[in-house]
Amino acid sequence: MKQTDDSVWREAWRNVLAGCSGKVFFFDLDGTVWDDILVVLNEVFGPVDDTTGEKKWKQYDRAFKVLNTMTNGAHLEAEYRDLLTKKTIGELIAWLKANHRLVPGIKDFLKLLADNDITAVAISNGAYEIADEMLHHHDIVMPRVCNSLVMEDGRFTRLAFFHDEHEGIRKGDLVDMAVELGYEVVGCAGDSKGDVGLYTQTVKAGGIVIAVNNHGLSTYLAENADKFDVNNWLSVSDYADAIGAIRSRVAGN
Repeated sequence: MKQTDDSVWREAWRNVLAGCSGKVFFFDLDGTVWDDILVVLNEVFGPVDDTTGEKKWKQYDRAFKVLNTMTNGAHLEAEYRDLLTKKTIGELIAWLKANHRLVPGIKDFLKLLADNDITAVAISNGAYEIADEMLHHHDIVMPRVCNSLVMEDGRFTRLAFFHDEHEGIRKGDLVDMAVELGYEVVGCAGDSKGDVGLYTQTVKAGGIVIAVNNHGLSTYLAENADKFDVNNWLSVSDYADAIGAIRSRVAGN
């Protein structure tokens, strides 16, 4: 799939950052701010493999995260296609509004950032069409970049990626550009393999990293502990446990 022209994504990202303060904190959304939308929806509505009895989303997830036989973009498209074959976007959003949950402590954490003039910014491989609805539903104001669902005659055909099909969004590139433009990267939060680039470039920029729950990012950090300063990251399941790190960072500045 054709890669987005650099001038296009750079201008889009510049416009997002233009509405921020001079200090930013980057968040993945799924599994980081709230329950992973694709996982939750596929567990309820997604198809099962006729041979193994396993949910198909787990096969796609393993192909991307373990076997490396699918790109991030391809596995995301497969999961959305399975869902949107059975349900409309409206039906999925209605179900989410009744059942979707935030990660514990996130509202207080976001308030702490805002109180210290740090803008929370979402960098998510989810789809705008669903993420925007859920940000509004959860009463979270956060500038964001996502991928987008391409619909033709009411049917899902593909994802339009912010960067490219391989990664969807190259999160590390967005951190680097923020630094180039003079923004202070206070930190980031993520949960999965797709957030490793976000982590790596945030640390290079001098920010701290929050790995949410024991998923791919926590595993990566634990397995590569010898490569990173342990003072640069922490693993939490409740953002209340990250409040002290932000207060220390703010006090240190």
